[in-house]
Amino acid sequence: MADQPIIIIGAGGHATVVADALLAEGLQVLGFVDRDAALTGGRRLGLPVLGGDDVLAAYSRVEVRLVNGIGGTGAGIVAGEAGLRERVQRRLEADGWHFGSVRHPDAVVSPHAQVEPGSQLMAGSVVQPGSRIGQGAIVNTRAVVEHDATVGAFAHIAPGAVLCGGVDVGEGAHVGAGAVVRQGVRIGAAAVIGVGAAVVRDCIGGVWAGVPARLVGGGT
Repeated sequence: MADQPIIIIGAGGHATVVADALLAEGLQVLGFVDRDAALTGGRRLGLPVLGGDDVLAAYSRVEVRLVNGIGGTGAGIVAGEAGLRERVQRRLEADGWHFGSVRHPDAVVSPHAQVEPGSQLMAGSVVQPGSRIGQGAIVNTRAVVEHDATVGAFAHIAPGAVLCGGVDVGEGAHVGAGAVVRQGVRIGAAAVIGVGAAVVRDCIGGVWAGVPARLVGGGT
């Protein structure tokens, strides 16, 4: 499975970072697919944008695997509704495609952490013992997941964010760049934590921002 060539879903900024990590791992990347027709024929890191999802019909599900290059920005998240990244992956999985994981060679990952298939650990990220990273989750550049913390499926820990020990981040949640979450705090499914926030209490849903973080939209 690890030797299969890869097609990246999406051709935006996160997809380019994903491609860079995969190339650093020494893996073969065939290119990108993206529904934006204006991108077709272009290149990212020297790799072609092959076209839209329809071009996947030319490839074997056994011989090629996919990697999710759709970023998780937290924009437009509605509580209880899966984000675009998850929706696209679920649809393609239902069509028989397998999604691979990303682990940049510069990621620091404890052998005593549990990392689920399809997760993405980017350059400089740190995942400590006893922690769990769910399917499709992103631990982005230089983000830190401390001991015994949990990152739910398709959640995004943005660049430079820090989850202290025992933090629980729910499915599809977004922890913004540079945010710090105090030990033992719970972030609910699909909750959004703003850039640079200091989270010192549970955030069950909605949008939270500031130092200390306070509810600024929806949720409890």
